[in-house]
Amino acid sequence: MFTRRRNRNVLYIILPILLIAGFSISYFINYDSRDNVKQKPLVEKEQVIETAPSTKKIIEPDAKVLYERLYKSCNEIYTEEDSVSTEYVGLNEEEFARAYKGWMIRSFSPTYIQLYREEDGYCPRHYIIGEKNGYIVVFKNTTDKGLTPVQFTDILVASLRSEYQENIKKGIVVDSEERVYQILADISS
Repeated sequence: MFTRRRNRNVLYIILPILLIAGFSISYFINYDSRDNVKQKPLVEKEQVIETAPSTKKIIEPDAKVLYERLYKSCNEIYTEEDSVSTEYVGLNEEEFARAYKGWMIRSFSPTYIQLYREEDGYCPRHYIIGEKNGYIVVFKNTTDKGLTPVQFTDILVASLRSEYQENIKKGIVVDSEERVYQILADISS
């Protein structure tokens, strides 16, 4: 019992001494090796380095984006202009192109970006008279959500003449609200 206690006491004394010795030796080895490494100066004393301005253009805070979409069904180009979102400020053309996959960059400057892409369907200037849940519904294409219902009717497609039913199922495309109301009046009479 006495020897176990004595061994434990010796262990408590020797362990801290070994730890301190190990830290001291590693410190002096690293300290010595730092002094032996000589660093070359990056620039000679009389040498002058000229820096060229960056050739990469980056987006500025008040930049504008022009979105051009060619809608294949009506062969019309629809354009929208908007301010650049703050998350894109400071990006260069390559970084911006990665964020806008599916778009072609036609022009890029720090204050104005022109994007282009082709889309299936009709542009937002057109109305499509179609069917939903058995009733006639007027749709309009939106740039964010696709075909969106803008007017619901209480006209059952099944109650129409067969020629109207076929046209409604395909979708009747019109250019104005007036034409929509005229067709709806013709169908319902």
